[in-house]
Amino acid sequence: MACNSCAKPFTLFRKEKGCPGCGFSYCSKCLDNKIFLQKLSADAKVCGKCKNSKGMDNKKKIDPPDSYYKRIGLTSNKSDNSVHNVEQSNDLEKEIQQRLQRLKEERNNVPQGSTDEEILKRLQSIKGNQPTASDAELQARLANLKGIPVIAGHNKTVLMTPDLRTEQEQADDLMKQFLENAQIDHKYREGFNKQIDDIESRIQKLKGNASVPTTSNTGTADETVDSDDEETILKKIIEKVKVESSLQDDELPSSTNDELPFCEICNEDARMRCLGCRYLFCKRCFLEHKDDDDGCNKYEPYEPPKSS
Repeated sequence: MACNSCAKPFTLFRKEKGCPGCGFSYCSKCLDNKIFLQKLSADAKVCGKCKNSKGMDNKKKIDPPDSYYKRIGLTSNKSDNSVHNVEQSNDLEKEIQQRLQRLKEERNNVPQGSTDEEILKRLQSIKGNQPTASDAELQARLANLKGIPVIAGHNKTVLMTPDLRTEQEQADDLMKQFLENAQIDHKYREGFNKQIDDIESRIQKLKGNASVPTTSNTGTADETVDSDDEETILKKIIEKVKVESSLQDDELPSSTNDELPFCEICNEDARMRCLGCRYLFCKRCFLEHKDDDDGCNKYEPYEPPKSS
């Protein structure tokens, strides 16, 4: 053990003693402060800490200045005024409570016979007869606000279904459509040519060239030209459809042209192709990848393309 003040160990000549003030152990040299202790009612030797604390207690208390007492006087006056204000506020609260009680009594005396229907009737009488606008009027107003023309008989937009026809069916439908159009043109061409000839003859008469003959073979020549034009147009349309289909095929990701002959997992040379996911694997990686639930349980042998 050591002294709590000088930290020197206790020996035969430096004996351990306890401070009667705080109870800690000190050596005889550190307990050399003699003061009066109230709990012992006698003088005793204490440590330096107990002496300093006792000295702080024995110091004279400082008297407050005169301004402190003036401040106390002002606060006492304010407290008197506050008491008066509290009394006034209590009177106001009493009046407010009395008014609230009267209002509650009057409310209880009112007959409670008003139902929802009566309330609705009152609201309708207050609002009056409001004109109801139709859907067409609302659409016209919206069109005027947007600054776009109002379309009569405007229908809702119809979602277009995707074209599920094959390329051959599309080509057949296009050929059928153009043949029908050609039949319609051939059906009404004679009357149309007659009207044109009549108009041309009238124009020539007005100009003074009434003797200009109209050829009757123009119709047959036009028919042959139109038939040739129809065939060329049909050929162009078929070629266009074929080109579009080939472009669509080129846009699709090719599984054989751009793929590398390596395993998808270990990058070794591929030996088999999974029929479920169409990926390339070596034998060891395919056994790890094999899964009956996903359909990846079958394969086909794969040979890498020969480099040209």
